[in-house]
Amino acid sequence: MALATLVMIGCARKPAQPQEEQEPQEEQELVEEVTLDNPYTDFTAVTPEGEELSLSQLVGQTDFVLVDFWASWCGPCRRLIPVLKEIYAGQPRERLQIFSCSVDEDKEAWLTALEQEQMPWPQAREDAEHICADLYGVQYIPFTVLIDKKGQIIAVNPDEADLEIILFME
Repeated sequence: MALATLVMIGCARKPAQPQEEQEPQEEQELVEEVTLDNPYTDFTAVTPEGEELSLSQLVGQTDFVLVDFWASWCGPCRRLIPVLKEIYAGQPRERLQIFSCSVDEDKEAWLTALEQEQMPWPQAREDAEHICADLYGVQYIPFTVLIDKKGQIIAVNPDEADLEIILFME
């Protein structure tokens, strides 16, 4: 199954680490991994409770995992949340899991946004020890990656219509 990558209007992502520390060669290799039909790249982030949660703990548990990179200060990200909540609510739990990974540098702003948004799926945040968005070459948020049960990336930034087509295909 091949879906085109869709460009979304979003917020520029604040880098988790200073730009001068990143090697262009490494960054290019990471971006190349986030293409359709390639295996996902595992990452670990920190939950609101301070525990570590890895993407690999979720992939394979449901038919699909949608990874959502976002931030509390990003308007387009916050506008996407109700859309994701509607899609999530319409799917059986064995069909779709969403994993939101925040790129917020301000932990308190992130926790406040979580309280406001009440997202019923796993939440985590990258920090200096848990770099996530860089592994996926995220330059703008919201940025989403849809992974199938086998761990293959099947869509990057799918819109609502594309998600519905994929989720209702089988």
